[in-house]
Formats: sequence, structure tokens, C-alpha cells
Amino acid sequence: MLGQADPFKIYFGDLATKVSEDISKSILSARVSYSTKMVTEITLEIFDSGFKFGANNYFNIGRDVLFVTKSIRSVTPLNDMTISVGFRALKMEVADITVSQSQGVNPIWQVKCRTKAIQQMKRDKKSGSFPNTNGTEFVKQAARKYGLDFVGEVTTKSKNITKASGTQQADSLWSVIQNLASQAQFECFEVDGVLYFASMKWLMHKWGSHSMTFDKKIKDTTTGRTKTTKVLHRFVPLVPGSTGQDFETMSIPEMHKGDNDPLEANGSANIARASGVVLRPGMTVFVGGIPTFVGYYLITAVDYEELSPDPVSITFATPERDPKVKITGLQVGAMYPQTGDPAGPDVLMPYLLGRSGKLVTETGPPWSIPGLGPKS
Repeated sequence: MLGQADPFKIYFGDLATKVSEDISKSILSARVSYSTKMVTEITLEIFDSGFKFGANNYFNIGRDVLFVTKSIRSVTPLNDMTISVGFRALKMEVADITVSQSQGVNPIWQVKCRTKAIQQMKRDKKSGSFPNTNGTEFVKQAARKYGLDFVGEVTTKSKNITKASGTQQADSLWSVIQNLASQAQFECFEVDGVLYFASMKWLMHKWGSHSMTFDKKIKDTTTGRTKTTKVLHRFVPLVPGSTGQDFETMSIPEMHKGDNDPLEANGSANIARASGVVLRPGMTVFVGGIPTFVGYYLITAVDYEELSPDPVSITFATPERDPKVKITGLQVGAMYPQTGDPAGPDVLMPYLLGRSGKLVTETGPPWSIPGLGPKS
């Protein structure tokens, strides 16, 4: 299990002087949150006996924090039976603090830490540092300046920078990047030191634990000829049976789809902790075994508690729809006269049969799906 190979580690200190201290023994809870709408965040509840930490400025806003994530950085074979796994250490800083009394006399701090590079971008008002770049290249250069890795989709949208004037403040570098993403209809988020700048559709099938290759026919708009090309799909399988055993779901995923847009759907699931801690926003999952919802989705959020064996919670959704694509909605359908039975016979019959003792109780497992359950 990953939790056994790499226990929770977090250090508070000063990166410049390389002075830090591990205060893990005083931490009551540590919730890690990732999302396509935010940056990496860890929320800590820390017991502070006699204000020892508070009096020594451990939790000042901007205090440097080093957090060892569950993202694998390297894998080194040691022998035929053993490997050494290295995990990515993320530079963070204290961004938000709250203090309150515990059940006793000592205080408890709630400390939210966020990725240091992004916090620095929010303070950087010199967003014109890359004058000859636009679009994706501008974001790439900004990521490089603050030591972030970068994954991005190409766009040539121009950056708009508001300079300080009178009472109006200048745009921060992070604000300019977010505005650029909005213009391009992209998501811009950071995960474990990697800045992502792309549309959800572009991210689909680029990141996952499993992969498959198949032939796809593409028509050349210039020549009109059809050619066959190889397509690689990467995904994480959330399906019943042996195919999905690497990412075991604790219960059937909760799925949702509405009549406002029949093409869009979303869902959530709880994944066994041993493998769930490696899931990240931007990964593609394949949901199977649930009629109406079988298909590919993009993970939009991951949340788990570091100091608990509880499963990992994820949410996912289908990619955003191109506004130019016309959607054929549900048809009006045949019109019927009022029957005086607004609930309808399909809703009332189970109750009527139950009263008469004619309702059949299935003997199979509670989550079995026809065709996928155990053979009799």
C-alpha cells in the first residue's frame, strides 16, 4: 500500500535558510484537496499546547511548508523483488489560519496551505515580464519562472493586462493567466507542482492507469480522402469485476444527468485508499456497469484525509460542450388526457402488489446488475 510505503510528512520552516521542523505528531487531521477549479490545498488541524507554535510564528501567513505528496516522482529497481519509490515534495505556504479552543484549555489551529508558486503569482504585479509572448506560451513562461512543470493546449488568445492607475490595482500574474483561460474556454489549475492550461475535451484520454490503442478513420477536409490513424486512449477503469480491481469502488458510483442538457453527466465515487490516493484532477475515468451512464469522464476533484484509512472521494464529469454544437433535445411526445392518477400505474403497482403479497423479492446481491452478477 502507498500509505505504508510513504507515511504522512509535512515540514514548517524557511526555505531560504533551509531550517524546518516536522510537527506531524501535533497534527490531528490533514485533508488534501485537488480540483480543476483551484490549486493544491491541504487543510491541517494542529493541537498547540500552550501556544508553543503560535508564539514562535509557525503559522504566520506566508510561512514556508514542505509537503510530501502521493505523486510518484521516480521508481528505482533495487533487486528482482524490491523497488524504491520516490514521491514528489511540494513547496507550499500558509495561506489561511483560524484558531479556536479545543475541548480542554489548549488551542487548535486550522491551517490551510496552498502551492507556494501560485501564491507568489498572486502577489506578482509585474505580469508584463514576458512582453513578446501570448496565449499558451505566456502561461508556459510564467510556470517556468516559478518552477512549475507545465501541460497546456495551444491557444493564441492575447493577454490583457490592467496596470495600476489611481486607486485601481494592477493585475497579478495569476489574474492574467485566469483571464486568458476564460477567453480560451480553458481550465487552469495546479496539481502537485504541475500547471495545467487546457480544455477538458483536450485533457480527455491523456492521463490514466490503463491504455488501449485502436484504429480511427479521419476524413481530410482538403482532399476529401479518408485515412486511418492509430488513437491512444488512457483511462482509469471504474468497472465491476477483475478489470476494475486496481481502483476498487466502495459502493456503486453516484451518477447524475438532467434534461437541461442530455449530453452532459457527472458523478462521484469513493475509491479504496491504497490506489485512490494517486488519482488526480485531469485524469480520465471509464465508468462501466451502470446503464445510461457507461462512458468516459474527466476527474474534476479529489479529496482525502491523510491520517485516516478512509477511502478517497472523487468527482467527475463529461467534458464541456462546444456552444456551437446544436443539441437535439427531448421530443414533446404524444399528448394524453388527464387520467386522474398523476402518479401513474408504474409507480402505484409496486405498492398494490406489496399489499397483496405478490411482490417478488430478488435473492441476488444488492448491487448486482443483470448480466454481471454471479452465475447460478
